[in-house]
Amino acid sequence: RVLKTDVTKTVDDMAAALTIGSNANVTNTTTAATRDNAAYGKHIHDAEWATNAAYLALNIWDRFDVFCTLGASSGYFKAGSDAFSVVGLFGTDQQAVANERPNVFLTQGVVELYTDTSFSWSIGARGALWECGCATLGAEFQYAQSKPKVETLNVFCTPAQFTVHKPRGYKNQAFPLPEGAGTDGATDTKSATI
Repeated sequence: RVLKTDVTKTVDDMAAALTIGSNANVTNTTTAATRDNAAYGKHIHDAEWATNAAYLALNIWDRFDVFCTLGASSGYFKAGSDAFSVVGLFGTDQQAVANERPNVFLTQGVVELYTDTSFSWSIGARGALWECGCATLGAEFQYAQSKPKVETLNVFCTPAQFTVHKPRGYKNQAFPLPEGAGTDGATDTKSATI
């Protein structure tokens, strides 16, 4: 299944892009610049969702069913790193980078997400709207919900290859991130969910 990413067209909290040349210098990565978002318009090309559930239905007049399901779901998602806005800081000669902002989108890699198995439920109804002989025209709707957490995050790209188990991160946090980000001592982080 192919999923489209839902991101803004531009980002406002990264540093200006690197200039290409024989003497490329990064002069200032502490100042924010508006840039096109590499993830805009990208797709997650490989998405799998598995649900095992029990089904309970109430039949009315042999024409309508009201039903619910209770079960467990898990998922797997894979896409290019540009669809996930993987970023990095390159070309700085600073020793302390607490106030530095990322200046490069890492677009040539692959990101994989594996979720844990979590509770899922759904409710719905179906009905036979019109019958003629052996033919029946019907309709069905269903609302389903599951909120699994990301169990494993794999990133494969040229400058970095890593795996994070039970990743945690910041929600609505602009760059630069706190100096302890990515460590066990990081505070105010949330579990990554789908």
